[in-house]
Amino acid sequence: MEYPTHSPRKFLGMLQQYRETQLLFAGISLKVFDYLKHDTSTEKIASMTGYDERNLTLFLNSLAAIGLLEKNNHQFRNTPETELFLSQNSPYYLGEYLTFWNKMTGLDQVEELVRLGPDPAIQEQNQGKELFDFRKLARLTAVEARTGRVQSFLRAAAQFVEPTAPLRILDLGGGSGMMAIEFVRQFPLASGVIFEQPGVADVPEEFVAEGHLEHRLSIMRGDFMTDPIGGNYDLIIASGILDFANANLKELTTKIAQALTPSGYLYLVSHRVSDDYISPKESIVGWLSSHLAGLDILQTRSNIELALTSAGFRKTEIKPLDGAIQNLMGEFYTLAK
Repeated sequence: MEYPTHSPRKFLGMLQQYRETQLLFAGISLKVFDYLKHDTSTEKIASMTGYDERNLTLFLNSLAAIGLLEKNNHQFRNTPETELFLSQNSPYYLGEYLTFWNKMTGLDQVEELVRLGPDPAIQEQNQGKELFDFRKLARLTAVEARTGRVQSFLRAAAQFVEPTAPLRILDLGGGSGMMAIEFVRQFPLASGVIFEQPGVADVPEEFVAEGHLEHRLSIMRGDFMTDPIGGNYDLIIASGILDFANANLKELTTKIAQALTPSGYLYLVSHRVSDDYISPKESIVGWLSSHLAGLDILQTRSNIELALTSAGFRKTEIKPLDGAIQNLMGEFYTLAK
């Protein structure tokens, strides 16, 4: 008998990873992580939740097996990462964000969409309003942004910006507005604008008010593809928005260039999509459900770079910085002299 020359390890590993992801979301839904800051017995958790003690023990054993919990002397507790990100008692709780993002990018309908094709109405509109709750996404990313992306941005900005520089900034399509909010907190003389669509703008407005920053950050409502965005900015933050500019990419990069001061900076975060649309896998797979539904989004890295060059931008070298989301790193650009 002739045996195969390759191993099915890859596919078996994917199956195991799928099961572990199911356990993660079950743990979030059951809220078991909220009870496990300290060593706690299954009996105590069962008494507080009403869950079946036998099956709860089996479930917690599985969470410990995949590294989400620690088990000592028949008691369980969260790992440091689990306590930080999966317990609702933590200010960095990501359970709701992970659940929402999983639903938003899920592939439950992939087989049907491959067989039948996209929704003609979604394909014609190509805006995503039918698929995405942008307002809820903005609210939930307020926490996610502070688990790595904001820190990377601030560390990078510190390479160019003097601590007491009186900068005027624009967070374009800012979502929660956390990038701008944390920037003005770190740079005490900075001020500026968070630009968002009308249906989302109240989210950053609330966060600005919570931080008592109304005197330094204002909210501008509109469509940055077609509406004026203001000018004389020393720094414009464009996090993820150029990827979705579609046919307006060149016009948008030109508008951004015109809104900057001659010595201003553009901070750009993009998905770095390859010309053959197969990498990075996080972006290709993450936005697959949207594309199958009918959207035509995600600009390639080369298209974005061409538009930036055409608008007069050149990349400024910075020290390598890591963010919380792999392959979603920020870069600084200046206008060519």
